[in-house]
Amino acid sequence: MTVLLVTYELKTPGKDYTSFYNAIKSGGEWWHFLEAVWLVDSTTHNADTLAKSLYPHITQQDRLMVVALAGGHQGWLPEAAWTWINNRKF
Repeated sequence: MTVLLVTYELKTPGKDYTSFYNAIKSGGEWWHFLEAVWLVDSTTHNADTLAKSLYPHITQQDRLMVVALAGGHQGWLPEAAWTWINNRKF
């Protein structure tokens, strides 16, 4: 499995981004404790294929980065966030 970090800046005022969020959720099991950051535990996507599946849901003014995670992690998050992260294999 691959854990992918999805982060973005949505810059199009008035745009309904519901389909974008739904597309992220459909990528696999997901975590979303930070405003513009999602972790997606995916068996079917790598960074390239997940990013390409999200492109139709954003505009050229928006920004998107998808990165495959490997190894260590650290930060200040709620226990539920760490439980989700620590149950994945990086």
